[in-house]
Amino acid sequence: MFRKIHRWMGLLLMLPLVLQGLTGTLLIVIPLLLPQRPHVTATGAQAGAEAIIAASRPCAPSGMIPLRFNPARWSGDSAMVTYGPAGERHPTFEVFVNPNHPAVINTYVVPSYIRFMHNLHADLFLLPYGQTATGIMGIILSAMALTGLVIWWPHPALWKTGKWRKTVMISPRARGLRLWREMHVSSGFWFSLLLLFLSLSGSVLAFPFARPLFGINRPAPHEHSHHDHMPPAPVMGEQGLDGTLAMLKSQMPEATLLSVQLGERPAQQSLEIILPAYGANHPATVQYNAHEGRMHISRDPGQQRWGEWSFQWLHMLHEARLATPAPVAVIWKTTVAMGGLALAVLAFSGLGMWIIRRRNAARRENGS
Repeated sequence: MFRKIHRWMGLLLMLPLVLQGLTGTLLIVIPLLLPQRPHVTATGAQAGAEAIIAASRPCAPSGMIPLRFNPARWSGDSAMVTYGPAGERHPTFEVFVNPNHPAVINTYVVPSYIRFMHNLHADLFLLPYGQTATGIMGIILSAMALTGLVIWWPHPALWKTGKWRKTVMISPRARGLRLWREMHVSSGFWFSLLLLFLSLSGSVLAFPFARPLFGINRPAPHEHSHHDHMPPAPVMGEQGLDGTLAMLKSQMPEATLLSVQLGERPAQQSLEIILPAYGANHPATVQYNAHEGRMHISRDPGQQRWGEWSFQWLHMLHEARLATPAPVAVIWKTTVAMGGLALAVLAFSGLGMWIIRRRNAARRENGS
């Protein structure tokens, strides 16, 4: 019964599983192959953020506004300003700027296929039910991982003699059905726990009702004041940013600036920072309250409830965005990328076994 359940779940979901595995791997690998920030010769103090953003504006496509400012990470690094349509979260254009003497070094158009693959991975283009369908598929993949382990589980005699190890390796002499089977079994054994985690965490991220269960509430897109309901003021979104960064350095000198989220108006500015008490894996979000003259932490890692903390870790590990420690982050990113390939191998090898068995059965019937 377990074999039949496992087989038919795999056959019915083969194409979505292959798409999920391959797009997940590509979403990890492709950003590593894209152009990185160019190196600059560090001479003198860095210019202000407003000057850097102003230098990038002439290169931006028409109709786009600065969405995010990424400061130089170290001496000799360049700053980056990303652009996109107003109201969008995902940039489509990047401008690299020399932070010492603000001048554009290079520009880059973010490939549209990256967003395409992200949408395909997240909802399989089955809107408006795509996220729910992806979540259900994650639950089914979890069931496949568990039933696969049950099917593989060796006889006690094999555990005692150690011969079970041969069941998780591909024999050099394997051919035909045996090759497909050993490929399927060995891939399932080595990646079963990883796929179980990715499928369950993917379901949590996909189901629309999962976020409220973890205490995560999506903020409404312009939650600032009654001024947001007025026509946009004729100012640029980065106006006053230098003063905000000066206040950050004065009131929170221990903070390390990661990026600045911009918008159509200065009131939409928010700063993502690293606090030593929580580390790079738990960045905080702060905003400058001009009326009170102080920085306000809108997302405090120290005030996170257990559900929010768990959801953040699931999201970070599922997307392989672990920041520190660096060796562990590299190993985990590589492992998750290989897990996506393993999912595709499992789908194709399962299909191969089914086709060969059907062919052999047909031959036996014809021969009889």
